[in-house]
Amino acid sequence: MPPSDRFKPIQKIASHRERKAAAALGESLKQREAAQLRLAELRAYLDEYLERFSRAAQNGLSSNQVVEYQVFISKLESAIAEQEKIVMQSQANCDSSKATWRGRYTKSRAMDSAVDRMQAREAKDAERKEQSESDERSQRVRDGDG
Repeated sequence: MPPSDRFKPIQKIASHRERKAAAALGESLKQREAAQLRLAELRAYLDEYLERFSRAAQNGLSSNQVVEYQVFISKLESAIAEQEKIVMQSQANCDSSKATWRGRYTKSRAMDSAVDRMQAREAKDAERKEQSESDERSQRVRDGDG
C-alpha cells in the first residue's frame, strides 16, 4: 500500500472535522445575527415608546400614567441590557467557532498538501521505475543482438 493511501483516512477525518467546524461557525453567525436583530428591534421599540411618552406628556398625563410609562421604559431598558449581554456572548461564540474552524481548516489543508506531495513522489517513483525497467529491457535486447 502506498504511503499516501495510509494517510487518506487521516485526511478524510481532518476534512470532516473542518466541515463540522465550518457548519458550527455558520450556526454561531446566524445566532449572533438573530441576537443583533432582536437588540435592534428592542432599541427601536424603546425609541418609539419614548417618543409616544414625550407626545403624551405634552398633552398632559396623570401621575399614574407617568409611573406606568416609567415602569415600562425601565423594563425595556432591562431587556435591552440583557439582550446586549446575549449579543456579546454570541460574539464570543462566533470568535471561538472561527478560531476552531481556522485551526481545523489549516490542519485539513496541510494534510491535503502532504497527501498531494506523497502522491506526486509516488508517481515520480513509479515513472522512474518504469523507465528503469524499460531501459533494462532495451539493454537486454541490444545485448542479445550483439
